[in-house]
Amino acid sequence: MPKKIKLNGPVIGDGSAWLYDWVGIPYISASRLSKELDNARGDDVELYINSPGGMVFAGSEVYTLLKEYTGKVTAKVTGVAASAASFFLMAADEIKMSPTSQLMIHNARNGAEGDKNVHYSNADMLSGTDVSITNAYRLKTGKNMDELLELMNKTTWMNAQEAVSFGFADGILFDEENTLMTVTNSISGEIPPDVEAKLRDVLISAMLKDGSKYNDRSGLFAGLDLSSIMPQITNSIENQNEEQQESAEPQNKEEKQPMKLEELKAQHPDLYNEVVNLGVTQERGRITELNALATAPGAAEIVAKAISEGKTAGETAMEIVKASAERVANEGTRRNNDAQNSGVGNVDSDEAPGKPDPEAVSKAEADALTAEINNMIGGRK
Repeated sequence: MPKKIKLNGPVIGDGSAWLYDWVGIPYISASRLSKELDNARGDDVELYINSPGGMVFAGSEVYTLLKEYTGKVTAKVTGVAASAASFFLMAADEIKMSPTSQLMIHNARNGAEGDKNVHYSNADMLSGTDVSITNAYRLKTGKNMDELLELMNKTTWMNAQEAVSFGFADGILFDEENTLMTVTNSISGEIPPDVEAKLRDVLISAMLKDGSKYNDRSGLFAGLDLSSIMPQITNSIENQNEEQQESAEPQNKEEKQPMKLEELKAQHPDLYNEVVNLGVTQERGRITELNALATAPGAAEIVAKAISEGKTAGETAMEIVKASAERVANEGTRRNNDAQNSGVGNVDSDEAPGKPDPEAVSKAEADALTAEINNMIGGRK
């Protein structure tokens, strides 16, 4: 049987342990845990954790002791694992959350007195400490440092489902049949990364297909009807758990109404703004490319129409080339008719009469068309 170790109370340094012992307050310290692990003699242990956190460096010492222990370490969060307790928790080989428990991560903090140099130094120390803490989270979750620092900066609270979804825990206690549904967003309002990726793909694909225009005054896409893709967005958010759990049995559900654009903007403003900003950048790039073609002779009207109709620069360039070819051919015909009407063909010449060389005429027309295309693209070949 695994040895059970109860870790309740704040995480404190060994120097303060005597005071907590004297007043009878439960605590977590490296020395106390070390004695428990020595008594376990390498056998498997189960940690029962309910702690609001405490001293970062004391938590680091506890983390190291658990990582070095030779037996299997299973951690069970019975109440809360917050702050320093959340990162020493990451040392366990397996982490289980009680269905009613919580996990919280945030930035390191302390108090300081002194001049500006003391505060600058303190700020640097805290920034470095935050990065150090992410190392424990990174080894467990696989998330990168920037993702973790963002979660810490927002002081992210996670219930059991969210802790598992984000990779901070491996399972939920008493949920052997995996019946608890995974939630769609964290307490901080963040959308899980897999759902965010799906939504981004759906929205961006719709924008590119629609060829929408961006209205700088209203801040909205004038040509994009997001209501047509709301059922896809709703399904991505509400059915993500069913897609992840291949073994889950189909369940009868009431038909849900598609999420409205206003609801997406209100519930997930960061994703909404990110998609809109990306669309703005793409649209402005398209217009810039089109305007670069407008310098070609006769191209201004074609470009203006292409901008309003949402056409790409490639499509528009082909229209300009076609129009240029027709213009050159028409110009050649017009000049030939002018020559005939002028009667120049009836004027005697000192040279022997003859017809124009067909190859020379074709070459002249080709040279004219080439000049038109080069002028359109700025002379690039």
